[in-house]
Amino acid sequence: MAGLRYRVDATTGGLVLTVLAICAIQMALPGTVTIGPTDFLPFVELAGIPIVAVLMVVAPEREAFIRGAMNFFLALLVAATVMNALLLLWSLLSGTNESGVVLLFSGFGVLIINVLSFGLVYWWLDARNAGHDEERDSGRRELLYPQEGLDEHPHWQPSLMDYLYTAYTNIIAFSPTDTMPLSHRMKGLFTVQSATALLTIVVTLSRAINLIPGGAS
Repeated sequence: MAGLRYRVDATTGGLVLTVLAICAIQMALPGTVTIGPTDFLPFVELAGIPIVAVLMVVAPEREAFIRGAMNFFLALLVAATVMNALLLLWSLLSGTNESGVVLLFSGFGVLIINVLSFGLVYWWLDARNAGHDEERDSGRRELLYPQEGLDEHPHWQPSLMDYLYTAYTNIIAFSPTDTMPLSHRMKGLFTVQSATALLTIVVTLSRAINLIPGGAS
């Protein structure tokens, strides 16, 4: 069947839970590292779930429109992740009244949002899971997993957890580990994610540790 194919399954529930987790962490971050009011960005992100879901159900034949909506929604998540890291850095460089513990919490929160947001993006862009029939049939691939091509797993397909794990290892190693990006856009996203994580870990967290009494000693 041509066009986008969607179904309600465990992956759908996982996607919703991932977005909810991102919103919950966003709301818990201090106002110095958020864009606008603390609840503004989480509200926009939460609103994207029913909007995209309604489009998929009401107008499944509007493939280009649905793709555009999803691309915009995920681009918002990535932009928010990058802005959180930049605002956290700016709050430190410009002087902040937040305690070292709060800054540490903020740094870890930004890193978790980083993993969840980019994991969703990797899932969507991978043609086999975004329902892009023409891309799947043409053999276009975004990521190469080690399980693919093995005789023990002839029909193996990555799940949402595999994409989240890929996003996690990318911020820990600052480079691909077992999963290789194949397209230019995926390599670019890997670069943006690892650079954002590097900014958060090396600059923000190290500075926050020094703000804890006795941390610089």
